Amino acid sequence: MPLIRRAVVGTTSTLFGGAPSQTNAPTQGSVTFYQDGACLEPLSNMPTPLILGECQNAPIPPGILAVSINSLPTCENYGTPILVVSDQPNCNNSTVGTEADSGQLDKCQAYSSGADIGSVEFICYGSGIAPVSPTTTSTSNDPYSSTNPPTTTTTVENEPPPQSYSSSSDDSCCCCCVVM
Repeated sequence: MPLIRRAVVGTTSTLFGGAPSQTNAPTQGSVTFYQDGACLEPLSNMPTPLILGECQNAPIPPGILAVSINSLPTCENYGTPILVVSDQPNCNNSTVGTEADSGQLDKCQAYSSGADIGSVEFICYGSGIAPVSPTTTSTSNDPYSSTNPPTTTTTVENEPPPQSYSSSSDDSCCCCCVVM
């Protein structure tokens, strides 16, 4: 019997089959669902993974009264991950308020009214750290002074320059005015 070999086309692979620079693994956290409002009766002994931005309907509606965060996803630019809880399926706006929303690990999140949890979703709040605008630096020496060190001016782009006022059109001399 002849031996059949498979041709190896490439040695790199990424999640979902995309190019390495185009496909990133989604960030995820995990939650535990509870059948009571005090987080004493977990639905399962294992946490449920929850991908950032993906809505998770309650596994057995009705009957889930609380949820807690076991691990948080990572947000871009150091934003803050928050678990948004709704009494509605498909992460529709909650009809009983936002009191069960939180970004704190191991906190029992439940509605004080005892409403069932219909769905949950991790979102990122805030942009955290943003890149700083490029800066330009210039150094100038005062040719008329031997005691003053060179001065350095740093300007952030898109920032208006400082205003200067002169009563003379001749830039070779300084004009100082004192108003009393």
